[in-house]
Amino acid sequence: MTAIEKAVREAFDSDTLADVKIYLGGVELPAHSLVLTAQSSYFKRALVGEMQEGKTRKFEYSEGSMHAYWRVFEYMYKGTYSEEPCMKLTELDDDELSKEVRVYQLADYFEVDGLKREALRRFTTKTIELWATEAFVDCVRDVYQSTSNKKCKMREAVVDIVNQHVPKLWEEPPFRDLVREGGDFPVDLMSRLVWAYDKSIRLGAV
Repeated sequence: MTAIEKAVREAFDSDTLADVKIYLGGVELPAHSLVLTAQSSYFKRALVGEMQEGKTRKFEYSEGSMHAYWRVFEYMYKGTYSEEPCMKLTELDDDELSKEVRVYQLADYFEVDGLKREALRRFTTKTIELWATEAFVDCVRDVYQSTSNKKCKMREAVVDIVNQHVPKLWEEPPFRDLVREGGDFPVDLMSRLVWAYDKSIRLGAV
């Protein structure tokens, strides 16, 4: 670790030389424009452009998961983020799968590509053990409700996971309810199943 990297890591949640204030609900997180603009295209536009927040150097967030916001800013400074909840925040943390979905959503919003990859990696790793839980079905629903990009990597990931376990998942009422809701998810899943079936035909497996 270089001296600069060490200094940036130590600057997280530090008032020293801070020139930006982030408010997560009622919790203030001091921040540094040099770090934010280097890590996020969103903050680069905000802090050097005409956005009101760029002029006041104050960014306030009160909706959504405050723990996810905290992890996003932690990543900008440290290149990683904690699985443990921030003790400064009073609200409950997200469950094991949802925390990665929430971080991915904010990373996409703030345009932090490295964080999107890391959240996706953690999510897919956790689903190796957690795909059979009702929480996974809730995550699939959340992913599709919170994204619209047809090429969203998180969407692709949940379809891949479902495709691997669809016979078992279909036995569960919550999963069947999810499919009955319609929307993009069952369409994407059917596309994957048809593709897999067509491939097996061409390979002579069926």
